[in-house]
Amino acid sequence: MQVGYVLYEPDTLKVLCLTKGKRAIELLEIKDTEKLNRALCLKDLTSIKDLNERFKKSDLTKNLDIVNIAKLYKHC
Repeated sequence: MQVGYVLYEPDTLKVLCLTKGKRAIELLEIKDTEKLNRALCLKDLTSIKDLNERFKKSDLTKNLDIVNIAKLYKHC
């Protein structure tokens, strides 16, 4: 179980994750805790905000919300 903050798309219930090779990112639908365990999770709120801004500038992601991963674990 991870602790911290993740980038989350509330409309589609997807979370930003690293690929298995950890060389890219992908949005995965949250169906079970396995996907949450692969989520790109940072313990510091400032760090996740900075990462979100960098992704927005480079058009890698759409508008994502920052959410505490504990709330998502409760959802699963």
